[in-house]
Amino acid sequence: MNLEEMDKILNSILELERCPVGIKFIFTEDEYNKLDAEETKNKTSYCRFVSRASEGRKLKIHKGHNACSGGAVALGFQSVLPETVSGVRRVKVGTYRDLGVSRKISRNMVYCEHKIFGAAIMPLKNYKEEPDVVIFVCKPYQAMRLAHGYAYHYGHANDIKLSGMQALCEECTSYPYENGCFNMSMMCSGTRMMAGWKDDEMGVGMPYRIFLNVFDGLIKTINPLERNKHKKIIKEKLEKNNLSDLLEIKMNQNYDDNGYIGGIAER
Repeated sequence: MNLEEMDKILNSILELERCPVGIKFIFTEDEYNKLDAEETKNKTSYCRFVSRASEGRKLKIHKGHNACSGGAVALGFQSVLPETVSGVRRVKVGTYRDLGVSRKISRNMVYCEHKIFGAAIMPLKNYKEEPDVVIFVCKPYQAMRLAHGYAYHYGHANDIKLSGMQALCEECTSYPYENGCFNMSMMCSGTRMMAGWKDDEMGVGMPYRIFLNVFDGLIKTINPLERNKHKKIIKEKLEKNNLSDLLEIKMNQNYDDNGYIGGIAER
């Protein structure tokens, strides 16, 4: 199954409003030049590029495209500044109560340890080869379903880490990539301004190899965990996309059937 086919299935079972986005790190100028993707003329933040890709654009960026130093550092375009490592920069602007907390935040930021020439930022369906990271910008309900897909194969997502800081670049890209884990993000003030995410959107990021199992887990958990309201929509979308053979949707059947007992409360 190729990524275009997987994208059709994802959109049938998750009711996505944005394209899942694949990130691929590029290490040489020659590889960058050969990449079939749009190169913009202007700088902007990494998260804004992800937003554009979630709307369907195929993009590639190099160091010069980075308008946000946080994103450039997280992806491996440039080294972290000593003032950031120490925590001094963040405590100066008032985001944390003291240097100790600021230093804790800085110390626990996980940035890509490689140095890259560029990055591909494209809808997942447009990749002919495996990307390195997959990002979903979605609603909480869809994030819950992604967590279900993860838990089906791995159990609890014990490595969830968030602070509402460097949401797309660190929480959804460099941290899951370097740690090989599934992570969620409530976004950050910077990305909500730069990328224009809706107030009810959040991020989910994971390495591609984990995404493959999450994808499988999503399908396997439709019948036990989706309610009739969503099952009806999923069934209609599967039929519309000629994917009805993928799964038999079973209405009026869930994991917690007969699990809730009503009536008069008695001592």
